Amino acid sequence: METAPERSSFSVERPNPVVALPEDTATLRSQLRDLTAILALPAVWSGRDAADIPDAVLEVLSSMLRLDLAYIRAADPTGSGPLETARVQGRPDLGSRGREIAGLLAQGTTEPGANQALVLQDPATGEPLRATRIALGLAGHTGVVIAASQRSSFPTPFERFLLQSIITQAEVALRNAALMTALHHALHREQVARADAEAVNRAKELLNEELERRVVERTRQLSLVNQDLRREIAERKRAEEALRESEQRFRDYAETASDWLWETGPDHSFTRVSEAVTTLGIAPASQIGVTRWAFATDVKEEPEKWRLHAATLETHQAFRGFVYRTAAADGSAVYIATSGKPVFDADGRFLGYRGVSSDVTATVRAEQVEKALHQAQAELARVARVTTLGELAASIAHEINQPLAAIGADANACLHWLAADRPDLDSVQEALTAIVKDGHRAGEVITRIRTLLARSPLAHEPCDLTGVIRDVLPLVGSEIGRHGILLQTSLAPDLPQVMGDRIQLQQVLLNLLLNAVEAVREVPPERRRLVVRSTLEQREDGPWAVVAVEDAGVGFGEADAPRLFEAFYTTKPDGLGMGLSISRSIIDSHRGRLWATANPDHGATFHLALPGMR
Repeated sequence: METAPERSSFSVERPNPVVALPEDTATLRSQLRDLTAILALPAVWSGRDAADIPDAVLEVLSSMLRLDLAYIRAADPTGSGPLETARVQGRPDLGSRGREIAGLLAQGTTEPGANQALVLQDPATGEPLRATRIALGLAGHTGVVIAASQRSSFPTPFERFLLQSIITQAEVALRNAALMTALHHALHREQVARADAEAVNRAKELLNEELERRVVERTRQLSLVNQDLRREIAERKRAEEALRESEQRFRDYAETASDWLWETGPDHSFTRVSEAVTTLGIAPASQIGVTRWAFATDVKEEPEKWRLHAATLETHQAFRGFVYRTAAADGSAVYIATSGKPVFDADGRFLGYRGVSSDVTATVRAEQVEKALHQAQAELARVARVTTLGELAASIAHEINQPLAAIGADANACLHWLAADRPDLDSVQEALTAIVKDGHRAGEVITRIRTLLARSPLAHEPCDLTGVIRDVLPLVGSEIGRHGILLQTSLAPDLPQVMGDRIQLQQVLLNLLLNAVEAVREVPPERRRLVVRSTLEQREDGPWAVVAVEDAGVGFGEADAPRLFEAFYTTKPDGLGMGLSISRSIIDSHRGRLWATANPDHGATFHLALPGMR
């Protein structure tokens, strides 16, 4: 094992995204597929445990960069110890040996930016491998990733760029896993605190019952004393009023129990803040005499929210769960949920508010992360739609050219008939009617394409699945006709409506139809047949709409069946392996099922089932 001197082209800084353009289109297309696959990694890794991510990273590195040896060591965000694993190409039995060899190399520097070209021994053959070592940073901890290949040119600048990009996605995935772990811990603490608060409430109720019993008994005794004890009775009444006020105060606190308590005066500035606020690094004394909007940091960003809150305070109404942002002692953003209740004296004069506040930073940030992930998944699905329509560009152009050519022919015929000595007006009217019909036909094609390309928010609403099928079939009609494929349809007339996003369902059906066309276009002409069938199934939980796309093409083997819907797995030479994976995730989000079966003779059938509306 030795360290090779690093040339200036292999910079230890973050790789320059501007690399030399490939000399041929095939290389450029391959690199674009690799970059697209990297962009999809956050959606694929979403929801995985931190312990599963290193194996997933090595799988992507080995398949994308054609590595002979890959190794990763990273700090576990949960604090349970380092995560370490290795992969030897073609030899799963040598994983421990590869980890031992790469582990010795990993003993070097792990500072961020440590990116060196190295030489180590192949665990399987003993031959030298060119390797590169890149530091992995995560929440103050460092790890290392080692990639090695027998290729003398490894790593090229683009391979280094891909390697750094994949590692960056791995760091994001590990941080997201740590965030989800922290969220689970926070939810557990909240449940424990809620149980403690309920126990306190039960104890208070018992105490209140005992106090009320004693007050009644004492009042009965005082009613029997003579006039000499009137002064003592008056003092006792004042004590009872104070007791009731104290009791009401604690009852108000119990109704909105949370992290810390507060009180404000008639001008809404704080007059009392409990010591528990120090957990945020904020001194209670610093808030006395100050309104909450004076130290909030989102007043200018959300003026309408604060205007409504001020209106609530001015009308002396109770409020609950008002969330705003402020800054902790270290300057970090903190989100606080606060609830309050107005207080009045015996004469009905407004005295201020009493209430409670909670630190909900973890919950708010988790919601922000989840929203960002959903947006990324939606954008990935839209990219898949655009890619699919790009592959259909020739077919779509052919479909549009047909009505346009017919319009031109009918228009020329009109000019010819009108130029005659006796214009044939009946023929002219018939041709103009055909022109209008062909114009509508071309417009409908363009409308369907624009709908599929639209960047619209996801909205599940009642959807006619039969209409979705009829919208998609014309998009592949030219492709089917070009290859001499026979298309048969059998659509159930009583198919129930389903709740879903129409565009996403169109994308799934379009992907299944294109896969079927590719499966049959190379088989003998007598087997070039597609069948689209829809049926109604009555199940225990109600009616289900089932759509099947059947072909007599090349089919798939038993070894391919379990992996058909895995991300990045494809049986096509130029496939990306994302179509079926995205389609299944779409159907899962619609509470449905997507699966495939091999036909007894030739080809395969893909089934799509969605619950119908009751």
